[in-house]
Amino acid sequence: MFVLVACHKGVPEGNMKNGQVALTFDDASIDNWYDNLRLLDSLKIKATFYICNYHTLSKQQKERLKEMERRGHEIAYHTTTHADLAKEVARNGLAQTEEKEILQDLYKMRADGFKVENFAYPYGSHTAQLNTCLLRTFKSVRALSNKQNYYKSLVGETGEKNVLYGANADNNSRLKDDKIISLMNDAKDHHDCLVLVAHQINNPALALQISKQRLQLIAQNAKEKGLRFVTVSEIVK
Repeated sequence: MFVLVACHKGVPEGNMKNGQVALTFDDASIDNWYDNLRLLDSLKIKATFYICNYHTLSKQQKERLKEMERRGHEIAYHTTTHADLAKEVARNGLAQTEEKEILQDLYKMRADGFKVENFAYPYGSHTAQLNTCLLRTFKSVRALSNKQNYYKSLVGETGEKNVLYGANADNNSRLKDDKIISLMNDAKDHHDCLVLVAHQINNPALALQISKQRLQLIAQNAKEKGLRFVTVSEIVK
């Protein structure tokens, strides 16, 4: 899933001279993302990829993640099995959920040399208890905004330093092109950072995908407004 994130209030006014955009992708579509690296490069987009199901990846897919990292993209974490964590905690308790869904694959990723520092909730499902728990391990956690309040995707709007909210920018979402452009205008006007969330790239056969045309629109608008694409680690320090 792909997300745009806004920068938090801890950043002094002026550090984000013209605003920023954090473009994020969720799940484990390694091959699709890798095949579209040239497109992202051509648009001067650096993104954050939140990975789930790491234990199922092939050696080649892990090598592709390494190449994505070498090219300036961030590799982050999205649970072991893409479970709804709030439901898991209600069924099995916090300690068991943390061991199974957070630590198991996180240890594997770090053992393979990935510097994993940020986390995204599957389905955006979270609680204050989970935030407190996970912020002991990660620098930030990311949930989702919705049509009632897309402005939470502007980091400075939330008032929560390390709890980010991403707006779903897949083509099948309720967030249409004009609203994305409006949020980008707000990021520029308020020296803020916008977080967007997507899944696959340029795959019309899939509902959860962001098209080449929408990526081009976002990149062109960012260029015109002087907005800079950043990874989540660049905004949460």
